[in-house]
Order: sequence, then structure tokens, then C-alpha cells
Amino acid sequence: MDSVGIANTFVAQSQAQTAQALQSKMLKMAAQQDANLVALLQQGAENLQSAQAAPAPGLGGTVDVTA
Repeated sequence: MDSVGIANTFVAQSQAQTAQALQSKMLKMAAQQDANLVALLQQGAENLQSAQAAPAPGLGGTVDVTA
């Protein structure tokens, strides 16, 4: 094998390793975004449940609509 063939093989292998590293990083980022979204939805559901359970005084828990 001549030096050009060895150089081409090295470049191709280096590009493949770089592509694999980028794919791995992107998958990790996507997984983290999914985890953040789940945490946000859970927090929103908890806030909604606590707001429905007992409204703060003066927020219209009992409203007289007779007129």
C-alpha cells in the first residue's frame, strides 16, 4: 500500500470517529432535553393539582352570583 492509500485510510477513519462522536453527543443532548421536558411537565402537573386543591383566601373560592 502506498503512502497516499495509507493517508486516505487514516483520514476516512478519523472522519468516521468524529462523526460517531458528534452523533453520540447529539443523542445525549436529545435525551437531556427529553428529561428536562418531563420534569417541566411534572412540575406543571403538581402546580395545577395544588392550585385546584385549595385556592388562596380571597381568590373566589365562594362567589355569590345572585343579583
